[in-house]
Amino acid sequence: MTTGNSIVYQLQQLLPDGQVSTEPEELHAVISPNSLQIAVRTPTCIVKPANEDELQSVIVYANQSGLNLTVTSSTGVHRNGGILNGGENILIDLSSWQEIDMIDRRNRVCRIQPGVTYGQLLAELAKHNMTLPTPLAPRSGKSVLASVMDREPTVWPNKQWDSSDPVSSTEFFFGTGDLFRSGAGGGPGTLEQQQKSGGAQKFSSGPSQTDFHRVVQGAQGTMGILTWTTLRTELKPSIQETLIAGSENLEDMLPFVYAVQRRMLGEHTFILNRTAAALLLAGEDQNMLFRLWGEFPEYLLVQNIAGFERLPEERLAYHSQEILGFARKHGLQLAELVEGISAQNLLDKAIRPCGEIDWRDRLHGSSLSIFFLSTLDRMPAFQQIFIKLVNENSISAADIGIYIQPIVQNHACQLEFILPFNPESRAELRRMKKVERQIVIHLIEEGAFFSRPYGSSAELVWKQNPANYELLKQIKNIFDPKRVLQRGKWDL
Repeated sequence: MTTGNSIVYQLQQLLPDGQVSTEPEELHAVISPNSLQIAVRTPTCIVKPANEDELQSVIVYANQSGLNLTVTSSTGVHRNGGILNGGENILIDLSSWQEIDMIDRRNRVCRIQPGVTYGQLLAELAKHNMTLPTPLAPRSGKSVLASVMDREPTVWPNKQWDSSDPVSSTEFFFGTGDLFRSGAGGGPGTLEQQQKSGGAQKFSSGPSQTDFHRVVQGAQGTMGILTWTTLRTELKPSIQETLIAGSENLEDMLPFVYAVQRRMLGEHTFILNRTAAALLLAGEDQNMLFRLWGEFPEYLLVQNIAGFERLPEERLAYHSQEILGFARKHGLQLAELVEGISAQNLLDKAIRPCGEIDWRDRLHGSSLSIFFLSTLDRMPAFQQIFIKLVNENSISAADIGIYIQPIVQNHACQLEFILPFNPESRAELRRMKKVERQIVIHLIEEGAFFSRPYGSSAELVWKQNPANYELLKQIKNIFDPKRVLQRGKWDL
């Protein structure tokens, strides 16, 4: 590989309208001081291409010169470390690509570039009385594209028909530098010609019967770099009623969730334990955090009910009657307020950006998140395993946040454990690395499915499924044979 100065010079020649940054402060900001990744390296430089041609030039040059490229489209602290790399690397920053170049209300779809954040997109969609399912209180700097391509679950599970939703068509560069469009965006005709004929690039399969967006989705930058995606959007509720239930036992809530989700009733729904709910509601106010903590039931379930443009009152009344009936049947008390907690306030916090600092990090400055998929009925067993392990490591169970999110109409659930810690303490960092590995090993043994592997889970997950790992390496050989995208990640 050529020297750092030579690389920077060559990249500057390739980007007449873009930027190449070597500012130490900007380079070191990429690696969070609380990173739990075992081996990370500061990028040689940060490349900010101005357009697709410049981005393609960088990828082609990387193939010629052996560069290792990582990519980001979010700003702020990258909590999970997905953009980090243990070898010498060049970071491509697409956070300035913030165009929303299509909002199609008739087809309920929009097209966005990588740097568009949830705050930006929700504001633009609201002008058309539309909205988008969001993750639980995303950071202000979080890229929508990065989130959906990572399959991050949203708090609106019955609007999800497939784990890849709401992604529709995409455009991306493979590691070879070849430009590719998936889904309806692949043709026939250009995007402009498709739009003139009424096309909206909403269909995700294609070209032919392939689903090429699945090659790059969930790949954490190892297979391709996206330039835009179209997303399925939703109408904003015309009228809504948000209810909340509290319980000291998680098991008490599960039959109700199954009953409601099986019949596709209601809208947003999720479960938080006392700690997670306090972290979400308190904001930056530490006094409020500790006050709320003492008032909450052990678990809180939020259930939103809504009516839309067509017969909104009638729809709301029907869904409300059915949902309240299931609550009574399964012994839950649903109300607008529980122990002074407003259901609507909790939902409002959940579906809006939480600020520059992730809500999970508000207790001690940082946190370790361990998340995986299973079925809802197994959540209590996983919780008991987790609490036992943290107690064995002298971590207070009262500090642990728990977030349970049904996905794909409750065909599965994501369970997330949140372990707050002080990032200034080296001893804490070492302990969290040890605890993460120990917990992930036990969870895998019990059947947890880590579909979005970060940290210790990545290495351990691939060891559990060697056949899939070999298949992944073969896919990498096809689409990135020279290993220019995230070389070394997962040992690809």
